[in-house]
Amino acid sequence: MRILHVMDSGGLYGAEVMLLHLMTAQQELGLTPILASIGEPGIPDKEVEVEARKRGLTVQPFRMRAGLNLTGTRQLLGWARGERMQVLHSHGYKGNILLGMLPRRLRRLPLVATVHGWTWTGGLSRMMVYEWLDALCLRRAQAVVIVNSVMRSHPRLQAIAGHRLHVINNGIPPADTDKESSGPPLPQELLDFAGQGTCIVALGRLSEEKGFPFLIRAVGELVANGRDARLVIFGEGPQRHELEQLVEQLGLSARVRMPGFVVDGARFLPYFSCFVLPSLTEGLPMVLLEAMEAGLPIVASRVGGIPEVLDHGNCGLLVPAGEVAPLRDALLTLVENREQVKIRVQRARARERVRTRYSSKVMAQHYLTVYQRAVDEFQGGC
Repeated sequence: MRILHVMDSGGLYGAEVMLLHLMTAQQELGLTPILASIGEPGIPDKEVEVEARKRGLTVQPFRMRAGLNLTGTRQLLGWARGERMQVLHSHGYKGNILLGMLPRRLRRLPLVATVHGWTWTGGLSRMMVYEWLDALCLRRAQAVVIVNSVMRSHPRLQAIAGHRLHVINNGIPPADTDKESSGPPLPQELLDFAGQGTCIVALGRLSEEKGFPFLIRAVGELVANGRDARLVIFGEGPQRHELEQLVEQLGLSARVRMPGFVVDGARFLPYFSCFVLPSLTEGLPMVLLEAMEAGLPIVASRVGGIPEVLDHGNCGLLVPAGEVAPLRDALLTLVENREQVKIRVQRARARERVRTRYSSKVMAQHYLTVYQRAVDEFQGGC
């Protein structure tokens, strides 16, 4: 089966990592996945394009002006039909809108759309409009995939017929068989920093929905109470300046590092004492699966698919989102009890759970079943 994955990527974050793992697993199943990478004219190769090629995956860039570009969409569809693609698989609101706004008689190929999670956190904004249009266009897809069962109750998905809505967990390859590019090593300064005291690590885009201000404040309270705690946040984004100001305001400049975005940040996880995911909203975060595979003690917000992934607290500590005190107390538990039997058991359970329930091979097999159903429905005119 020939699958065209459509994405307008803004970096190399969770959705991109999931897609790369999925395409790799699909190749191993004997399928032919191709990445149709959307971007504006004149831009250099995107990070996801570079990383996909490193992994031996096929990439077809499509450069088109931003917005509801019907001409660009027609060109993409013409290329897909010329290459005998059998399924369009969209990842993210731009692809969902561009492909979903077209009626099936014009698209002429079945559409599967994965909702990785919506990031709008309230207020009037462009993102609110995009996500509203996204939900509207999803109604024309032959199949809509959500990455955790909690999303079934989301108001935006209530108009999707039950037989078209599927839950497929994100997955990662086992660490010992993952052939990803290793990228540059961790700088010596960060190695030295991580080796002092208890060093907490977080990875993610520096944006509001990731909840990093709450994490920084929680670490600040640990330090104020005499704990030798440190924090490294890998990632880049629009909230960097605000976070840097907060670090300075709290007097944590010697305790917090934000080294920016790194390729395959999961390879650095074993250098740290524990992993924290303080998000305000999530689908099923890839970085959480990577931390479980790495065997790190985990603290994470009780949002989206996170509680289910962590087996409702049996594989890590869960805290309310957007609150400093519970996050501080959970971190204190790990700082003071990291080697206790209960924490070691949680770590072992987490690693076993991610290998049995959240593997990229299982994910690819489930998607193949959805593709086959979507093709049958499309050809049947349903």
